[in-house]
Amino acid sequence: MVARFIFCGGGTGGHLFPGIAIAQAIRKKAPGSAILFVGTRRGLEERVLPLHGFDFRPVKSAGFKNLSLKKKIKALFILPLGILEGMRMIKAFRPNVIIGLGSYSALPVMIAGILKRIRRVIQEQNSIPGLTNRLLAPFAHKIFISFETTEAHFPKGKTVLAGNPIREDLCEEENQVKPHDSFHLLVLGGSLGAHFINTLCMATLPGLLSRYPQLSVTLQTGERDLKEASEIFEPFGERVRVEAFITDMKAVYRWADFVVARAGATTLAELAACGLPALFIPFPYAANDHQTENARYYANRGGAFFFPQSEITEEIFIEKLTDIITNPERRQSMAGKMKKLGRPRAAEEIAATLLTLATSAGGLP
Repeated sequence: MVARFIFCGGGTGGHLFPGIAIAQAIRKKAPGSAILFVGTRRGLEERVLPLHGFDFRPVKSAGFKNLSLKKKIKALFILPLGILEGMRMIKAFRPNVIIGLGSYSALPVMIAGILKRIRRVIQEQNSIPGLTNRLLAPFAHKIFISFETTEAHFPKGKTVLAGNPIREDLCEEENQVKPHDSFHLLVLGGSLGAHFINTLCMATLPGLLSRYPQLSVTLQTGERDLKEASEIFEPFGERVRVEAFITDMKAVYRWADFVVARAGATTLAELAACGLPALFIPFPYAANDHQTENARYYANRGGAFFFPQSEITEEIFIEKLTDIITNPERRQSMAGKMKKLGRPRAAEEIAATLLTLATSAGGLP
């Protein structure tokens, strides 16, 4: 029997990349498995999934949260169309299991799975679940969570603490603090960039680069700030690399000594697995402020610094980076604590459970 899986949801790297990690683990354990990703054309899916060899189909969908009444009504009219598309996809692809990755594009396909009586699983990346996963939780057969505190948000008896899956190519080699005299700073704004972090770096890093010749920077800006950042850092030549989007994360993680980033759950899980200490500036408008809770979890355990966007200043940013640049012992201590928080086998463990679900007999509730 060939196991068949539909992964639905995505939009951002935080939702999509855990799904890719699980799919890679399935493909490794059961090479003949059939895998299809379903999501929105407005996200990363069409660009990223072909790079990993996975098929993608778009589905009609629209968000509900924090929208005007008019847009919410429009989204309600779009939902039945997406459910019908999902049912047609299920009929054509014949999945054994549907995996919801969160975001509004997962909703129509998961509802179609309920109507078609297909086994349904949720993978929740964040400490505080999003609206889609909370709505779907009562109808899921299993819910994989990344933080032990998340269990309280879901029905009893359904959750499995597995950690947040990270991509296969990030785990092939250990990523330790490097024995070199230079200092490599990686700045990540998430898959879409972060204007606040970009602006903070453009204001502060030129001074630090002038003061510390051992400092090199890789800055992921997103498209919006790419031109301005490139112009500001051009005088520093090869010491600064500015990119709109980084596809080879394994290479930059192995290169980096310290990271400045938002606090999306996937980024945190990857940094922990790689043993990379960090300074987190959570996105303050994330749903339910989940990034703040994500960052606090790692900061309280000694692997990172954490500052709300409303509280961090250029002076604080410079002070913290100066401390890390000039204090390799502190950096190494933080790296060790970060490494202990990693769950690099999360994708493999989830894949094993999904393959068991896909091949088990019996009716469904």
